Amino acid sequence: MSRRVQLAVVGAGPAGLEAAITAAEAGVETVVIDGYTRPGGQYFKQPLFGLHTEISPEAKTVFARLTAANVELLTDTVVWGAFSASHSEGWVLTLHGTAGPSQLEAAVLILATGAYDRPLAFPGWTLPGVMTAGAAQTLLKSQAVLSGRRVLLSGTGPLQAAVAAGLVEAGAEVVAVLEAASLPWWQLARYAPAMWGQWERLREGWGYWRTLRRAGVPYRTGWSVVAARGREGVTEVSAARLNQHGASIADTDETFAVDTLVIGYGFLPAAQLSRLLGCEHDFRPEAGGWIPYRNELMETTQPGVYAVGDGAGIGGAALAQVEGRIAACDAARRLGQLAAEVAQTEIMAQQPALNREQHFARMFGALFTPAAGLYSLALDDTLICRCEEVSLGDIKAAVEAGAQTVNEVKGLTRAGMGNCQGRMCEALTARAIAAQTGAAIEMVGEMTARPPLFPLTVAELAEAAEL
Repeated sequence: MSRRVQLAVVGAGPAGLEAAITAAEAGVETVVIDGYTRPGGQYFKQPLFGLHTEISPEAKTVFARLTAANVELLTDTVVWGAFSASHSEGWVLTLHGTAGPSQLEAAVLILATGAYDRPLAFPGWTLPGVMTAGAAQTLLKSQAVLSGRRVLLSGTGPLQAAVAAGLVEAGAEVVAVLEAASLPWWQLARYAPAMWGQWERLREGWGYWRTLRRAGVPYRTGWSVVAARGREGVTEVSAARLNQHGASIADTDETFAVDTLVIGYGFLPAAQLSRLLGCEHDFRPEAGGWIPYRNELMETTQPGVYAVGDGAGIGGAALAQVEGRIAACDAARRLGQLAAEVAQTEIMAQQPALNREQHFARMFGALFTPAAGLYSLALDDTLICRCEEVSLGDIKAAVEAGAQTVNEVKGLTRAGMGNCQGRMCEALTARAIAAQTGAAIEMVGEMTARPPLFPLTVAELAEAAEL
């Protein structure tokens, strides 16, 4: 079954919802596709049915606007392929889900694909009980489940404090929070202007700090996990002080007895769909890595394809919403539903908020982008690609055999060919190649995106081929 619509928005997080609502209010026929059961993404995450966890007033407002707008939602549905339409201008998305069409043709696309936790490889990182900050937060917020009873958090960025505070309030013992960034006062002072106007964020952070302080949780800057140990699950973690390059300092190790290690080293943009569509990309480490080129209207190098939110560069929910509104206004203009002068006025009205949030995003990237030394913790027998069980030693051997790029290493080792399609191992593989060859990350490249972007059965692929 195939359908055609004016606008398809991929992703129902802050960026996608704002884009869809804005477009629909302008009269655009809009469909939103999301892999989760309920819209909201990670930021406006709704609890599972049957749980009575309270959602924020901001989230309630967004969902009320969504209900009032003429937006069609396709939830529990993933976009596994994207192609240019063969018989008309526009794009074809191939879908897999519990309801809705198998193909959706749209004149315009807005990609609001979000981001996922950045992995960091170290001895023991694949042990049961080692999980990402996003996973721990999801268990707590949407399922009211503790990730563990005695927990250590290691990573970089304020999400650590948020997760740690939530765990404390839920009854877990948080033994420490390790912040990899050193955060000297002079550096914080330098970026103080970027915090002007961010009063809600400051209040939120202050609340987390107070919770941790009351619970007596140590908060150490310039520290990171270096190894996890255990037989059937993690039982102890070694951490060390870091130098200015992010490498561990000898003889500073300390051991913590835990049953859970939560790692949160920031996020990687989920840019696989924009790659598959042929959009040009740029490597921006402070924005999370490889992100699509965009103009001031959030349009990519593919006409009629917009990219907004964390999938186009890590910047947070507020920036994502502003970008969603800008993209939707221009999409409505392109589709003839909004007069050019009206669209221009609406877009100009977003500029102060856009500038403020971009300023904050740059500050955030400068302070919390993981330093290069953090990628040197893995040993030769440490798995880099968990799906295909490819170790750091295997990648080094491929480089010695002549591989110079992630695609060449992928071809020799199968790294990136598993269920996650390189989402967990691509950045780690690139770092390993760069460390061995001395090449810049940009020269090592990115893995080629190929359909299906998510695992499908052969029967499902065969059915799609018949459409």
